[in-house]
Amino acid sequence: MKKRRILNHRGFTLVELMVVIIIVGILAAIAVPLYTGYVERARVTEATSIMGAIITSQKVEMQRTTNFYNAADIATFRNKGIDISDTKFFTYVTSMDVPVAGGFQAVATSTADFGQAGGTITYQYNPTVSPPGSWAADGSIILDDMLPTEPSG
Repeated sequence: MKKRRILNHRGFTLVELMVVIIIVGILAAIAVPLYTGYVERARVTEATSIMGAIITSQKVEMQRTTNFYNAADIATFRNKGIDISDTKFFTYVTSMDVPVAGGFQAVATSTADFGQAGGTITYQYNPTVSPPGSWAADGSIILDDMLPTEPSG
């Protein structure tokens, strides 16, 4: 007579699987917006740090030549010591005599790679007011609370 081995083939029930799927869905619903916000903040931080380099470059230029400079392309920024060739989320422009004669403005405009194109971060340097520099943001994709609170020195 053969002995029969009794194997306990036990798997997950449908209810157990549904509970796991619901828990994973809840975790994903919480994690995805947090991650998206983190990525957006990192991109804005990149833009403000590049704009900090532009501001410093403008102030150095003023000390050397007694004028600010205009720049709207990678080559001009590179000639001033700023490498923006790797940036794909923002385009940068700086112009002198804005908002008043003797000042300058630096603008970072978001591209389609950012998620939505057209939002801007602006730094205006006006030597006739105190403090002379001010930050501003325009557009729903820019996080206002990410802008520097103190103007760059």
